[in-house]
Amino acid sequence: MRKERPIPGKNGSNGGLLDFPWLIAHRGAMAEAPENGQAAFDLAFCRGAHGIEFDVQLTADHVPVIFHDDSLERIAGIKKRVSGCTLESLRKLDLGKWFSDRYAGSRIMTLTQVLQRYAHQGLLMIELKAGAAPPADRNGRSLLAAGVMEQIDLHVPACFRRNLYILSFDAGILTDAHELAPDLPCILNIHGPWPFSGKLSRKMQQLIRGYCLPFDRLTRKFVDQCHAAGHIVAVYSCNRPADADSARNMGVDVIMTDAPAEVIKEAP
Repeated sequence: MRKERPIPGKNGSNGGLLDFPWLIAHRGAMAEAPENGQAAFDLAFCRGAHGIEFDVQLTADHVPVIFHDDSLERIAGIKKRVSGCTLESLRKLDLGKWFSDRYAGSRIMTLTQVLQRYAHQGLLMIELKAGAAPPADRNGRSLLAAGVMEQIDLHVPACFRRNLYILSFDAGILTDAHELAPDLPCILNIHGPWPFSGKLSRKMQQLIRGYCLPFDRLTRKFVDQCHAAGHIVAVYSCNRPADADSARNMGVDVIMTDAPAEVIKEAP
């Protein structure tokens, strides 16, 4: 029997249940619209995705914003880091023209905007981007984790908190996030399968809800190991219907795709 999880919102209103695997739009429907932007997120839900995954960083003035790369060069054409710019300066940048003229004038989104617009619509997989030297407070706690949890507390009603998952490649940031909001499940991003023994502390293995890795590194053995330990498995960059079928056959719990329109239309 497939596992189920209650979820509010349009994909499972009135206490409905959402079957695994969940289909999540990776940075939104990024094959159709600029990644991590409102158009990509809107399209994801229009295509029938159960939710969206997106990346959060801090600006120079410590505002959580939605952006993937460390540098603005690929998307905005300037050699600066998000962490080195204020929100005011970032809002002046065109983050859509690189993708196509149709999306010229697209602006950066804050976490506040995303939570207010989408937390009631479906699952939100929130990836915390550590960067080379993540800022910390005087107690050593991640300012990014603290800033994200603060925005969640302010803008997500209690009935929709179960829509939220916290992801990161940085185990320390996940630890900080869990201490601040122990009700929010944490998923550790990894680059590929590895033996469980000796890689993570027992505390971390107990803290996390599961692992997320690239689809092309997925193995059935790893899925079975995770499930035996009580963890879910998520994959990203699973962009062809055949790949999604393969992931389902291996028992994956969360399929993140850049192209929800392609993957979802072929889903059984």
